[in-house]
Amino acid sequence: MALPQSITEKLKDYRAIVNSMELVYDKPSLPAGYQPKLIEVFCDQQLALQWTDGYITHAIRVPQSYTPKTIEWAIDGELAWVLIEGETLLNRLENPLEMPQLNYHV
Repeated sequence: MALPQSITEKLKDYRAIVNSMELVYDKPSLPAGYQPKLIEVFCDQQLALQWTDGYITHAIRVPQSYTPKTIEWAIDGELAWVLIEGETLLNRLENPLEMPQLNYHV
């Protein structure tokens, strides 16, 4: 699905995000109680955190002063939330997810 012009203009410098958003823009929010197997968080289009089956499997360290221009959350391989320069452009996380206990393995 083509994105609205207003969103495309805000993403003019982020073509990869446009491509990912087009695939899910018309999809509904994830259902309440959805149990993800994989969560990936990207900051400035780089993988910053990966959570797989209850374990953090990838995490980066950044300076406390770091503020990314873009943040994207992918749930089970699909984009679910996008923040660009402080503005939420996609939110499919309106319902609470069911998360198992968090474990750390990096």
